[in-house]
Amino acid sequence: EFAGQVEVWKINADEEPALVRELRVMGIPTLLFYRHGTEIARRTGVQSVGALREMFTAALADDPALPVQAGLSDTTRLLRLASGIALLVLAAFTGWPWLLLGAAGVILFSAVYDRCPIWNALMDRLHRAPAESDAASRS
Repeated sequence: EFAGQVEVWKINADEEPALVRELRVMGIPTLLFYRHGTEIARRTGVQSVGALREMFTAALADDPALPVQAGLSDTTRLLRLASGIALLVLAAFTGWPWLLLGAAGVILFSAVYDRCPIWNALMDRLHRAPAESDAASRS
């Protein structure tokens, strides 16, 4: 559909670690969108066909307004990881209570959820389900 309009390069992170570091790729897969040599957008995680179509269309527009992907700042991510680890340590010294372990697990996951492809696929499916059921009920 976008043949001849966009170039797609597939880079093996294991074979090109220097390039991965240079591009600041933190998760796999990562999509980088460039226009005239300048990065205009970045997406991490598995993307649906519809999401790819939307991103390619926006990137090809004269004034690209790519959908914003909410992500955590490095500071927020580190604070959540530190808080989760602190709760794990506290749980270790208090006999491993289930409540502290559960809270630590939730906080630790909240630090990395945006890079989890299973979570992203599940959320994409859950967000699509209401729209699909509305369309089915109207027809």
